[in-house]
Amino acid sequence: MKILKLVTFVIALSISLCTQAVAKKIPTPNEPPKGVQLATPQDLIDVFHAGGDVYDVRWHYSEYEFEGHIPFAKCVPFSEWSSKDDNFDIREDSWDYTVLPKDKNTPIAFYCMGINCWKSYKLTAEVAKRGYKNVYWYKDGQPVWDKLNLPVVNSNPTYRPLQKIFKGNNNPSDWLTSVDTLKQWFNDKENVKVIDLRDVKKFTKGRLQTAYQVPIHQLLSRDGIQLMPKPQLGYKIVLVSEDGILAAAAAVPLAALGYDVKILNGGMKAWSEKYKSDNTVKGDLEVNWPGKKGWKAQNFKLPKNKV
Repeated sequence: MKILKLVTFVIALSISLCTQAVAKKIPTPNEPPKGVQLATPQDLIDVFHAGGDVYDVRWHYSEYEFEGHIPFAKCVPFSEWSSKDDNFDIREDSWDYTVLPKDKNTPIAFYCMGINCWKSYKLTAEVAKRGYKNVYWYKDGQPVWDKLNLPVVNSNPTYRPLQKIFKGNNNPSDWLTSVDTLKQWFNDKENVKVIDLRDVKKFTKGRLQTAYQVPIHQLLSRDGIQLMPKPQLGYKIVLVSEDGILAAAAAVPLAALGYDVKILNGGMKAWSEKYKSDNTVKGDLEVNWPGKKGWKAQNFKLPKNKV
């Protein structure tokens, strides 16, 4: 149940982060609202140098923190509920207007996620109506700023690959594999590769057949990753830990690298409770199949070159 709750939480988080991505794309108007100036990147820089404020109004701090943002921009998310057209009623939306400068001559600029994002358009229209004299709308938003290779901060390289995992075909809920399913794979002699994330003492006391021992802190090291088959080679890769929690944690970075990973739900505890010592081996690492020897050591080495 713990592993199921963990994966459910991860799925729920990923769905919330991807909500904006699946929303219907409706382009903003070509012209800025009345009393608003269309801005270029240089205009944003000028606003900043003039002592004004540049507001990143993307829907959630996660985009600001993880996708990167303009270095001098302030994160003030805009919650959008009104329609994406000229008849929008901004009273349906939410934004913290108290952050605006008291002097209405102060230059201020707004941007969000580009031409299909109405948040900054709506806000520039509203603040102009409230009497601000120098309002700029950076219509192109963060995507074009990025394409121009202009400076950004807090761009986390793992964020977008993880988004792709959770909104793609590789659904984390499909990673959960029951002990019954794994037992059937063993019986059917499927190409199963078990990656055991426990320490070596627990590993040698009893492990599943075909298992390699890769402590979780070494999983993505060169010594750890070389024990994995190449991604998408038809192997069923099953991650195993004592109760399944560590396996769930390990699944995410491996999936980001392209591996089709499975998690043994309940871990070795669940296997032992149901199947005792079936399909398990003990002892040195040279044995990985009941009654057979699999390798002398885990470390992979190519054959010596022949002269």
